[in-house]
Amino acid sequence: MELRARTRVANYPRLSNYCAQCGEVMFMPEWSEHLNEHRVRHLWSCDACGYRFETVVAFPE
Repeated sequence: MELRARTRVANYPRLSNYCAQCGEVMFMPEWSEHLNEHRVRHLWSCDACGYRFETVVAFPE
């Protein structure tokens, strides 16, 4: 018996965000705030162009 593993190479980074202005990849937020047990707010700042924006992550109850 022979074990074979399949590997897949992605051409894009995973778990990242993209700047809405210039499209640069942003890997982690500059700042995060725990709002309650179901919501987290992230502040993103692009190193390439300086654009800043917020996102809110909502977790199911």
